[in-house]
Amino acid sequence: MEELSWDDLKVLLACSRHGSTRTAASALGVSNSTVARRLETLEAAIEGRLFDRTPDGLLATALCEELLPIAKTVEDTISDGQLRLTGRDALLAGKLKVSIADFKPVNQLLFQSLSEFSAAYPRIQLDISSSNEKVDLSRREADFAVRGLKVDQRPGKDIVGVKLGLLTTGLYVHKALLKDARLGKRELTFIGTSQETPAELPTASDLGIHTRHSIDGPIARLDAVVSQMGVAPLPCCSVTDFKDLVRLPHTESVPHRYVWLLYHKDLRQSARIRALFKHLLMLEDRWPDEWMGQVVEKSSGGEIKMLV
Repeated sequence: MEELSWDDLKVLLACSRHGSTRTAASALGVSNSTVARRLETLEAAIEGRLFDRTPDGLLATALCEELLPIAKTVEDTISDGQLRLTGRDALLAGKLKVSIADFKPVNQLLFQSLSEFSAAYPRIQLDISSSNEKVDLSRREADFAVRGLKVDQRPGKDIVGVKLGLLTTGLYVHKALLKDARLGKRELTFIGTSQETPAELPTASDLGIHTRHSIDGPIARLDAVVSQMGVAPLPCCSVTDFKDLVRLPHTESVPHRYVWLLYHKDLRQSARIRALFKHLLMLEDRWPDEWMGQVVEKSSGGEIKMLV
């Protein structure tokens, strides 16, 4: 058998994790043909088939299952070495890979701070990616992450994390729709969602109204409420710029997520990580009270009874 390279093993791991050469190629940042060619070369080198090609994707063979633990061990060793080398970096210069959630209200505040950090440390380059997918800090998918975790959730044991601020969720409605519903001119209905919302929030049944629409995504639900389509659960931070939206009378906002600053414990000695962490931690003092549900909106059209 020919000698295996790390590039070969990376292809093996990617194909095993993603189930197809196309998605593996996307994860590796190469073309589909490159992954297919490398996989064929690897199979020729070990003189055996690693995957069965099925309509549902790549299915690992027994030979592949034997080789995967070896590839995983090599990956862990390389990743650990990279983390330790980065952790010894004491220069306030170089690149920092930062992963943030794709959530505009928080990111507006976050980028104000990142801009200040960039001005204070001109030799540090920020490589920022925005996604709501989980990021694996132990695999160096990012050096630093800002993520929202459920109120009862904590980071993994190898992750250093500090809560930056609380995000609450409430039931919101447009003032005009609220007023018309009170006067009997329009029916007030509920906008549901298949996404998880805090269990403490009243349901449509609790409110005595029926669910007419279902909309996934907080930004899409916000647009729907602005367009007077009904009552919907929304992050309190998303409605602060919309003066015609109010919290539904007789309801309160409830805690939903904490925003965390996160990095891997092996990077504790990195001067760049410590500098960014210390700088972003100052956002704790800037965290708007409205985001934590501490400001109760009042309707200009008066309150309506909880049948509505």
